[in-house]
Amino acid sequence: MLALLDQTREPFIADEAEALIARQAADRLKAVAEAGESIRITVDGEADHRVIVPLPARAVTLIHQVLVAMADQTPMSLIPHAAELTTQQAADYLNVSRPHLVRQLDSGKLPFRKVGSHRRVRFADLVAYERACRETQKAALAELNAEARRLGLE
Repeated sequence: MLALLDQTREPFIADEAEALIARQAADRLKAVAEAGESIRITVDGEADHRVIVPLPARAVTLIHQVLVAMADQTPMSLIPHAAELTTQQAADYLNVSRPHLVRQLDSGKLPFRKVGSHRRVRFADLVAYERACRETQKAALAELNAEARRLGLE
């Protein structure tokens, strides 16, 4: 159902029929997800093949988010933190150009490994880099705001 981002698969996009089913399911799960409750799902099968599956609250929230994305036909991918991305995939994730990403890699700001002559970036490292960049941006904006106040430019 969910596409695992790798070299061969495209992001998953629900079709019209799946979107309709997902909308109904998301509407039913919304209150439970917002309440942060764990649930048990019963899967009805043939005669004595009934299965009860417990789901922790965080899984319910995640499933609800997936269903909402499906209902809106938003492209999505499930990416394990251990996954290794190509430089183009990593650049696409960060919404930057590939040459900019390569400069960040070569300057040591973002770890990578080489597979032959190709660079691979761990998704977990990419997320940590993105978080650090956001913190740097927030600090710069706070500094600009403080300078504007000091100069009376507010």
